[in-house]
Amino acid sequence: MDARRALVGIAVVACATASLTFAGFRPDATAKERPLRQPPPTRHVEPRPEPRPQYIVVSFDGSGGTQLWPYWRAVARKVHAHFTFFVSGVYLIDWAHAKTYHPPRHQPGRSDIGFAPTAEYASGTLEQIVDAYGEGDEIGTHFNGHFCAPFPGNVDAWNAADWQQELNQFDELMFRGHTLPFGPAEIVGERTPCLEGKLPILYPVLARNAFRYDASRAALLGTWPKRERGIWSVPLLEIPFVGHTFRVISMDFNFLANQLDEDDATVEAETLRSLRAAFRTLYEGNRAPLSIGYHFETWHDWAYDRALVRFLTETCGLPDVRCTSIRELVDWLDLRFPRLALYPH
Repeated sequence: MDARRALVGIAVVACATASLTFAGFRPDATAKERPLRQPPPTRHVEPRPEPRPQYIVVSFDGSGGTQLWPYWRAVARKVHAHFTFFVSGVYLIDWAHAKTYHPPRHQPGRSDIGFAPTAEYASGTLEQIVDAYGEGDEIGTHFNGHFCAPFPGNVDAWNAADWQQELNQFDELMFRGHTLPFGPAEIVGERTPCLEGKLPILYPVLARNAFRYDASRAALLGTWPKRERGIWSVPLLEIPFVGHTFRVISMDFNFLANQLDEDDATVEAETLRSLRAAFRTLYEGNRAPLSIGYHFETWHDWAYDRALVRFLTETCGLPDVRCTSIRELVDWLDLRFPRLALYPH
């Protein structure tokens, strides 16, 4: 028995020695005689494609006064985002100077949303605009007098000359007599009053004035921005309305119009869940930008504002998510798709 075990042990050692010898190694070889280890052959590894970013763009219409400017600027800093503020030019002058505004198809001094209630309100708005711009937020135009259908002289009836006059008036109200760290060339985006106006008439006017995008359309969730007549159309989105059987445009006013009889807690919960569901559909799908429009309002005792803050706080830090101004989104679109009129799905 012991002899057999000894033979087996010898056989194992012999096999191990034979394997080493076969591999080119001799136990009695000196260091100089041992073959040098060769590096493994280099393999070509294709770089992984960079994940498509998920853009979230938040914009505000009107943007007047000093109550909500500091609030939303603080939110942007907290979640490391940039917002777009569409300013209504009439909030930059008070009623005493209302007749300096000359709107299309209306008498001087006419505005359907009024003017700044005081000179301090107007100057405070300008100060907030300067501070927001310095923090990286975008300043766009919501035009001026906010003339909507069905009233006479509304923007749906405007021609190219009317739109040009309104843009000129915005520049007058924003820049004339004011020292700002930017000029009219920095205003490259707009949203029309009430999302109205004939865009085929407006877009050539925008292009002649070096605008880059319009944010006045609505489209189904998952729709990518498209370029028309040299202008990017960045739409608000029709999203599933949690708690209801229909879709709602991704704007606080459109939520409000369908939640007038609901309590504040329900409003906040439905709005937050709707934004979450829309985001998840895009984030796990084609990653079309999620555009959200708000106003400088505190409807339902800040319910919409709280819902948006909660949504941005939990979302902006996720992988591949970029919470930016609309202008920054358009910068990316221009670089990524310079020749495309419509992003391929």
